[in-house]
Amino acid sequence: MGILQMLLLLVYLLVAAGLIWVVILQEPKTGGGDLFGGGATDLFAARGLTGGLYRVTIYLGIAFLFLALLIGTWQL
Repeated sequence: MGILQMLLLLVYLLVAAGLIWVVILQEPKTGGGDLFGGGATDLFAARGLTGGLYRVTIYLGIAFLFLALLIGTWQL
């Protein structure tokens, strides 16, 4: 395994750990009615720390997906 592959795998693991950490830091949503569309307007109206964590979660999720596809298609 080359150095570039090892570095890519290390970055992938760090992104995965960061994604888990950010998801755990988020405050849980309250109310079961939100599951069926009751509070759909609150999804994109996150402000403050919650909004920042939401954006970081999105960015880490995209990076995780991109790295997973890149590692999966890499020629060994």
